[in-house]
Amino acid sequence: MSGAQDHEFNLLIQGRVKEFNSWRMQNLTTKLDFSRKDFSGKDIAGAYLNGVVADSANFSRANLTETNLVQASLNGANFEGAKLTEALLMYTEMKKALLVGADLTKANLMWANLQEADLTGGKLSQTVLVEANLQNAKVDSSNRSGAYLKDAKLDGTAWIEGIEKH
Repeated sequence: MSGAQDHEFNLLIQGRVKEFNSWRMQNLTTKLDFSRKDFSGKDIAGAYLNGVVADSANFSRANLTETNLVQASLNGANFEGAKLTEALLMYTEMKKALLVGADLTKANLMWANLQEADLTGGKLSQTVLVEANLQNAKVDSSNRSGAYLKDAKLDGTAWIEGIEKH
């Protein structure tokens, strides 16, 4: 990671999201790589993390409410117990991501790749999973009422009792 990326990472973990977002708006084409970085327990709600690479990063118990993660690469990332309410995750790569107990209420995961992700115990109320790839994902029946699954790829995924396919 370059010195500039170290600085931007530090802004986020210090909770200086407004300052980070201001920098991000002026540097939209800058590729940020936060792979294997530790955001656990941090409040980075509303951060503009679209297009970042954060493979195998730790976001456990982090507050990512209304965070923009569109087209991010989050393969193998840990979101255990994270709050992703109303987060934007369209076209996001999340293969083998750990989302155990994550709150994805009203999150938009349209066209996201969640192959082999673990969503057990997660809250999927009003979560948009239209055309998402959930092949071989682990999902239980915990608080899933109202997830939108139109044209989602569900091969090998066990959805237990009462999921609505809108």
